[in-house]
Amino acid sequence: MKACAMLLLLPLSFIGNKALAQRKIILKLDDFSARNGSCPAAPVLDYLVQMKIKAGIGFIAKRLDATAYGVLRTYLDATDNAGQKLFEVWHHGLDHVKPEFRGTDYAYQKNHFDSGTLLIKNLLNVQMRSFGSPYNANDSITNNVIAEDPNYKVTLFNKPAPAAATGILNLNNRVNMEISTGIVDFNAFVSNYNTYKNTYSNLMVLQGHPHLWTPALLDQFKLIIDFLIKEGCIFVTPYEYYLSVNAAAAGIADKEQTIVFNKPVKQITLQASALSHQHVPGYGL
Repeated sequence: MKACAMLLLLPLSFIGNKALAQRKIILKLDDFSARNGSCPAAPVLDYLVQMKIKAGIGFIAKRLDATAYGVLRTYLDATDNAGQKLFEVWHHGLDHVKPEFRGTDYAYQKNHFDSGTLLIKNLLNVQMRSFGSPYNANDSITNNVIAEDPNYKVTLFNKPAPAAATGILNLNNRVNMEISTGIVDFNAFVSNYNTYKNTYSNLMVLQGHPHLWTPALLDQFKLIIDFLIKEGCIFVTPYEYYLSVNAAAAGIADKEQTIVFNKPVKQITLQASALSHQHVPGYGL
């Protein structure tokens, strides 16, 4: 009987070890907006919902209006088969006007960071946990500003990274799936994946700009997702990954982004300097 019990336990142990060894994938999807009753990246979100694939979706706060929640609510509520939220909304700047978080002073960055947080909270009813700077461009001031808000636990591609003492996790295991901004290329991705698969054996972060994807480019993205599924990868959101590597944090009651309904919209005052910049083309870096 004891020998039989050991034989029964072996497959379970093997399965458990295999699950722990599976590579995690974070889809870092940038430059989301929702205005005038539409979201340009909706076809990509529809596909991810259909496939029940998790992703982090970065919103530019000033590219939302009062119609945004109605447009996005179905996506914000979408869950996988385990009942976990598919999408994490993360902070991708107030206006994405370059420079926003590199080379600007503390007051400017603080205003943009806090105003972006507040706008997303008011328009989407979401408390964000992760931050990824426009153009992946930040400086030490940015890290200080982020650390002042205890809700934020993750940064994406920050260089320099937040100090270890802040407890903020910087995710920088980047594997490209676009050969240039908005241009998804399956073959190039597979080459990059194979280059980094041993170095980034636990986690890969894939950046994309879905608002720029044509149907043909979306098909390239679908090939990438199929490839990763066949590789046995697991898709996670940035904050979910943070919780997975921070056992103490995983015990907190709020493991998802806090959704607060029926909150009054607050007045947001922007500094004059924040309004003086003009948008530039090719912002999707």
